[in-house]
Amino acid sequence: CKESDILDGEAKMILINEVAFGIFNVSGTFFAIDDACPHAGASLSHGIIEGDVVRCRIHHWRFCVRNGTYLDEMKPSCNVRNYPTRVVGEQVQIEIDKTLLLHCNPQQDFKQT
Repeated sequence: CKESDILDGEAKMILINEVAFGIFNVSGTFFAIDDACPHAGASLSHGIIEGDVVRCRIHHWRFCVRNGTYLDEMKPSCNVRNYPTRVVGEQVQIEIDKTLLLHCNPQQDFKQT
């Protein structure tokens, strides 16, 4: 997606090979995490965003979009995975694990959204 598609303080859910990712714009810096809340599977990109924290809209679990850390308790098993991002031209790209997406082009580490 284009930088301009995600305004400051907002997020967008994207699908790559049927896997959902949430991309968040925090003061012009983009962060990507797994889009599904580990508790009930709700979309985190459709949650309530407060700075660099997103709150799931169903049960209000909170996650840091910078690193995927679950913020309500010390339960690392509840963290969501985060992914490095970069902007090339006007395109926001995320780096994905090649083993996660079986159809990933092994010559291209970053996927354009």
